[in-house]
Amino acid sequence: MLLSDVRRVLVVVAHCDDAEWMFGGTIARLVSQGAEANYVVCTDGSSGGVDLSVTDEELASTRAAEQRAAADVLGVRELIFLGYRDDTLEANRELRRNLVREIRRFTPDLVLTLAPARVLEAPVDWSHPDHLAAGEATLVAAYPESLMPRIYPELLAEGFPPHSVTEVWIPAVSDADLYVDVTDQLPTKLAAIWCHTSQNGEADGRPEPFFDSRVKPAMIEAGLRIGCRYAERFRRIAIQQ
Repeated sequence: MLLSDVRRVLVVVAHCDDAEWMFGGTIARLVSQGAEANYVVCTDGSSGGVDLSVTDEELASTRAAEQRAAADVLGVRELIFLGYRDDTLEANRELRRNLVREIRRFTPDLVLTLAPARVLEAPVDWSHPDHLAAGEATLVAAYPESLMPRIYPELLAEGFPPHSVTEVWIPAVSDADLYVDVTDQLPTKLAAIWCHTSQNGEADGRPEPFFDSRVKPAMIEAGLRIGCRYAERFRRIAIQQ
């Protein structure tokens, strides 16, 4: 599948801000080329803060608002929040059924999600347990569950018939087989990341040093592989042959 082939992309992540960090440039590029993008965020983000004077409910509300703002920057059409408790996500039947529902609702050609297993050469935050659970559940939902009518027959009654995704892309390092030039989309990606104010405390209000040290190095390294300034890299998983 080429970028130009993508008409609808569904982004499935564990937390608010995962999508912008991992593949915000690719989302922005797909949207700029006319693709429709939608999000599914699995958890409520209520563990992602150190100020204990803020309640879990307040933090979850703040993070949802930040995610909506970031999605607007990228041109995302619709957001679905599944609301699972942060740091407790499991790739169980309930989560998979909920993801099958959203795959069938949005009928994407492409699904972007997180790596379903530890990538030891990647930054340790790639291996957050919620990330692993979201990636694994999404892959199972994409194949075989979303295309099998006898799995979750109750979804048929709800008006969600089977759907076959064409490909799933997950972030990758040395085993990447797809590099996306996002040089033109870098400002959009950075603006979207900056929307997550509650998670950018270490930036101390200064975006450029934060981006230069945290965001750009991996994108520069990926760009060197294909002769551009900034890139994002993926492992492609074919679902529909």
